[in-house]
Amino acid sequence: KVVDRNAQRLLELVGDLLFLAKLDAGSFAIELNEVDLAQVVQESIEACRPIAESQEIELVAGIASLPPLLGDRARLAQVLDNLVSNALKFTPAGGRVSVTLSAANGGAVLEVKDTGLGISAEEQPLLFQRFFRSSRATENAIPGTGLGLTITKAIVERHGGRITLESTEDVGTTVRVEIPSGAPSRGDL
Repeated sequence: KVVDRNAQRLLELVGDLLFLAKLDAGSFAIELNEVDLAQVVQESIEACRPIAESQEIELVAGIASLPPLLGDRARLAQVLDNLVSNALKFTPAGGRVSVTLSAANGGAVLEVKDTGLGISAEEQPLLFQRFFRSSRATENAIPGTGLGLTITKAIVERHGGRITLESTEDVGTTVRVEIPSGAPSRGDL
């Protein structure tokens, strides 16, 4: 089990590094198709529920029915998985992680809110930089490479969207992703 777990971690790290190499080379492309984002959210919640239950964290979702949007389903699922797994990693037992999907400005708004450790105001501007890990992550020995939010931001921006974060130490963090429903402009691709 230990060997399998560590092999999986290495595989994920290699995948993340390859993603960043493609991004740097300008060869990262998204495959545009109609995406049912509500279904993507539901699948992510179902996949993360066993982790939440094992850590005694309440995982809830509020999913609005939206028309399909144009995007890369696999990459949007990766965004959601990164955000929910981060929220679970940084939320102690007895905490809560909520995921909401709603419509706004002709697109979709996805929010992942946790009652976790939070991030200091000084460190928040650094969170989307490669390999950055918050001091709270280090102090609490929370595993990670510091690549997840960098990758998440790149995927969101490639879809013509934006990602923002609000956090208060010892209260929690809310990450908000806005994705337009139409095709990204040529500059985003």
